Amino acid sequence: MKKTYKYAQGLTSQLSFCSTPLRLDPYNKCQFGCEYCFAATREGFGRDSKMQLGSPKALRDRFLRIKRGFINSALDEFIEQRIPFQLGGMSDPFSKIEETEGVTYKFIEVLNEFNYPFITSTKSALIGTKKYVDLLKESNVYVRISVTIINDELRVLVDKGCSSIEDIFKCCSNLKKENIPISLRFQPIIPGFEDQAYQLIDMASELGIDQISFEYLKVSLDANKNFGKTLKNILNNNPIQFYKKMGAKQYGREYILPLEYRINHLHKLWHYTKSKNILFGFADNDLLIHSDGHSCCNASDKFLDNANFFTANIVSLAKTKVIQEKIYFSDYLKLWIPEEKISTYLNSTARLKLECPEEKEWISMLRKSWLGKNGIYKPDYFDGIIKLKEEDTYGLPIYQRISSLFEKKLAL
Repeated sequence: MKKTYKYAQGLTSQLSFCSTPLRLDPYNKCQFGCEYCFAATREGFGRDSKMQLGSPKALRDRFLRIKRGFINSALDEFIEQRIPFQLGGMSDPFSKIEETEGVTYKFIEVLNEFNYPFITSTKSALIGTKKYVDLLKESNVYVRISVTIINDELRVLVDKGCSSIEDIFKCCSNLKKENIPISLRFQPIIPGFEDQAYQLIDMASELGIDQISFEYLKVSLDANKNFGKTLKNILNNNPIQFYKKMGAKQYGREYILPLEYRINHLHKLWHYTKSKNILFGFADNDLLIHSDGHSCCNASDKFLDNANFFTANIVSLAKTKVIQEKIYFSDYLKLWIPEEKISTYLNSTARLKLECPEEKEWISMLRKSWLGKNGIYKPDYFDGIIKLKEEDTYGLPIYQRISSLFEKKLAL
């Protein structure tokens, strides 16, 4: 008998810039063998060698308790606000095990019972089979399907066990016949293979895909060891050095391609995608502000019903500002934030170290991020925000929303 996945419900460590930070994972890991897998190369709750199963009953019990007015945690507060879950936040919910265990199916049944909004992410065409289409057409759902941008011959080697492009688009066709909104996530984009995206955009347009987001491959500090053989070969058998030669800089535990490289491709992809009347999402974290919609990179706010989004984060806050408008820390105090502790939902490397114990945890975390003391995601990490040489009455720096060079290039 498989062990219950204790951490199936939770909050992600991307709270500081994500408007949909609720995570719901039917399984503690997936059975695909993607050679770049971010989850497999990072530590997280329950990610040991044995498969664990989430408990749909536990989710239903939580919904019923919240409905009765018993709010016991920050996660309960988010649910009470009807902030969407990301079904498959850490692990693909539609890998092979779903065919026998059906935990994802049961989770969706619970979400449907409460008409609760959710985004589900997968690289599997299983979601487009009749069984799941019939279930999802009754859901308050936004489907996201990931596709690696690389040529077809290499994709099958890099995305081991994942569905083929042909099957993915058949899956999308089945979902669209029932008017289920779909986002394609072109992620990761392998540098040098950007031109492979255009044919996929054409195919997406023919099917009426609603939105496409784009994200470049990030190279983790342990990529030389943990990336798969084919991907390492593409990157000259030394991914880190390959990225460094391209001008990549280290941010946290990852190397990220310079904006100067990405902009030349992304602005062309943006124009081409928009010419097909498809919404565009910039999924590289530093570019989130430029995405369509007001919910990070996926525009889910345009497709989910009776849903709210978490706005007490820097990206959501900046999206409300016009060019040249100043951004104050006090702006956060006008927004909804959880009263209960959030630190229990974060893994050990992301736990909060409070500078002001009397403050709510979220405000304390925001203050540290505002001052650049809480990792890389300070406000001016994000393109379109600069730090001014001014402080507010509390001695905190003031930031400003600007029209960046990247944004100006999009307008050309």
